[in-house]
Amino acid sequence: MSRPLARPSFARRLAPRRVRLAVALALMTAAVAGGGIAWGYELPSQVSSNWAGWVVTSGARTGRLARHFTGITASWVQPSGACVAGRRSYAAFWVGLGGYALRSKALEQIGTEADCSSHGGLFYYAWYEYVPRPPVTIRALRIHPGDAITARVHVSGQRVTVTLADTTDGGSPFRHTRTMSSPNPDTSAAEWIAEAPSNCVRNNHCTPLALTNFGQVTFNAASASSIGRSGRHSGPICDPVWHQYGMIVLQSGGSRGASADAHVVARPTLLSTDGSSFSVSYGATGATGTTVPCAPAGTTGPTGTTGPSGSSGPSGPSGPSGPTGITGPTT
Repeated sequence: MSRPLARPSFARRLAPRRVRLAVALALMTAAVAGGGIAWGYELPSQVSSNWAGWVVTSGARTGRLARHFTGITASWVQPSGACVAGRRSYAAFWVGLGGYALRSKALEQIGTEADCSSHGGLFYYAWYEYVPRPPVTIRALRIHPGDAITARVHVSGQRVTVTLADTTDGGSPFRHTRTMSSPNPDTSAAEWIAEAPSNCVRNNHCTPLALTNFGQVTFNAASASSIGRSGRHSGPICDPVWHQYGMIVLQSGGSRGASADAHVVARPTLLSTDGSSFSVSYGATGATGTTVPCAPAGTTGPTGTTGPSGSSGPSGPSGPSGPTGITGPTT
């Protein structure tokens, strides 16, 4: 939809638009988001006024494998929404490339949404967006709560392909390709996000809209792919090949940083042990406790010691002999 508002932002159809990371990028300590001390390449948790989820960034141009991203993918189950009469609200769930850096001018993304009208009506649909162009509703797909969604973005040069499949109905996946120029595609970051879309005016000043109460959404099979001097690479969110990765918490006033009267609107959980899944919960709930390093696929732990063989048990006693039969009379 748009970049994180705490950083930059764009806008969206009718009223809402997905903006780049409105992560004003006010960095918080990991403890604020329920994590512990950052490990390896992990960033401290960040606050945003419109994004909640996880982000990874590519390395420098000299990066051996992660000079820039070429793709991103994830699956989720479309959450249901709870509407309040008289209050419009919006919630978008997507994967995308770009839009994270303050200087970013582009964002390539695709996902689903749950919007509430002022009359309490709830609308589900899929969409894609090549920021700074406006979002486009995918009318060929009908989205319902509980649908299994898989989304992908792939970039090759200026050519961007977005794909979304609703595997619940067994229909054909939606695919769209566009050549982007002025600006070119942004491939410096990959994101898995639940977002409060924003209303943007002509001078690109964006205001996050009310977030629909979606309960919880879980991103599974999350991975990104990149290319560098040593070739191509694919891996989960916490793959050590990536330059940095980190959690983003959606907080009111996030574009101005944490404040005494701010409150958490949506919070992601810590990553799974393999780094390929996490959940985002509506409200201030979420996992707390000490962060532990995840172990991406391919990292094998030590083999355990083999235990001693058990001793054989004693033989059981022989059973009694059966009685001898009676001889019949001689004729």
